[in-house]
Amino acid sequence: MRFYDRETELTLLRDLTERSAQFSQFTAIFGRRRVGKTELVRQHIQHGGIYFFVEKRPANALLAEFSATLKSHIAHAPTFTSWQDFFVFLFAETRHRHLIVVFDEFQNFLTVDPAIYSILQGVWDTWHKQSSIHLIAIGSVVGLMKKVFQDAKEPLYGRLTREIDLSPLPIEAIYQIATDLGFQSPTDILTLYGIFGGMPRYYEIIESMGLGGSTIRQILHQALFSPFAPFRNEMRDIILSEFGGTAHTYLAILEAIATGKTRRSEIAGPAGLPATSLSKYLRELSDLFDLIEREVPITEQSWKTKKSRYKIRDPFITFWMRFIYRQLSIYESGNFPYFLNRLNTCVAEFMGFAFENITRELLLKLNLHNRAPFYFHRIGRWWDRQSEIDLVALNSETRQTLFVECKWTSTPVGTDVLQTLKHRAQNLPTANAFYLITSKSGFTDTLKNLRDPHLYLWDPNDIATFLKK
Repeated sequence: MRFYDRETELTLLRDLTERSAQFSQFTAIFGRRRVGKTELVRQHIQHGGIYFFVEKRPANALLAEFSATLKSHIAHAPTFTSWQDFFVFLFAETRHRHLIVVFDEFQNFLTVDPAIYSILQGVWDTWHKQSSIHLIAIGSVVGLMKKVFQDAKEPLYGRLTREIDLSPLPIEAIYQIATDLGFQSPTDILTLYGIFGGMPRYYEIIESMGLGGSTIRQILHQALFSPFAPFRNEMRDIILSEFGGTAHTYLAILEAIATGKTRRSEIAGPAGLPATSLSKYLRELSDLFDLIEREVPITEQSWKTKKSRYKIRDPFITFWMRFIYRQLSIYESGNFPYFLNRLNTCVAEFMGFAFENITRELLLKLNLHNRAPFYFHRIGRWWDRQSEIDLVALNSETRQTLFVECKWTSTPVGTDVLQTLKHRAQNLPTANAFYLITSKSGFTDTLKNLRDPHLYLWDPNDIATFLKK
């Protein structure tokens, strides 16, 4: 699969590398597994750079491997017996030549030998002003990477010159990838994105299995619900690498959120924690591990209100926790027909939630290019004790408000959905109301014939048109 998107990140890396010819740069790139960090850097260094993969192995063995790698690039490099000498050589060498040096899975040095960070800190402090090096640290265990560089107690705190928190690819990039892989149905492409999100590695795996253009059921059958399926241990690897021995508590919280228990009081019970002890774990899952986010009604101030809900950022983690982890014993036993018999219902149920996120992302994209129904300043969900609205977009100056309902159903949406949306919208003050309904299966003729200039109706074909522009 060819390389997609990331023009902004590549431009930044090029600028930093050019700058490092005069002033050494230390860049950290972190983000969730499968987001494409390594491939991004490989694209950047394809015309020159030294790449080291930090494998979890004895320090002496890793140093010997690094020595051999370095010698393949710099013939006069010796075989090193200390990390101090290794790093000093790199920096001393760049007094005479400009180098890009990459350490992938940088957080693994914690397992190899935590003292390596102190050694690197000392060498950086001593040498970086007289060297011309662009040092790039890649890490997929976001929590550990943040601890290494953002914890004031750690030796490398304050040494970075730039951080790049690599986000998943946007929906328009995935639409292009899916189209290139042979998917033609906008509904199928939206379903792919709803389940796998913007992680390019997942689409590479789909391509490598010859599943391009296949049905969603075929993809999930072969990639997830079959012996030796490539996604079978995906979540286990992610969770264990992030949480280690405390995984069970975090997993319980993620499961609760994925299954609709989104309020603190609802999460505490399934997690086996008193509500007073929950804050620590929620804060770590949000700020340290970047796996969940807190939502408040769009009309509330986040710092002021207690009306909060939590959601998982990554769609595939949500899918896994919702439909597999709850019945992990059945899954691990290899009883895949159990899941396949329920697959259509599970996917439809899941997409009911995912479609809201897709609609929100699309509105943000259109708003950025002044193609939304009007320019809005904020967008998010709204709820009170009686009802809720999928999305509300607000312009605080003009007091224009867009009320959005998202329907992933097998039948066309009719005027009853619009009337319900208008009724719920009366709970929010607005000077000028607009309405948007997105529907997987289109709309009834009665609804389409209303010809209301304040009403917008989008089906998957309409969304595909927006994404192609």
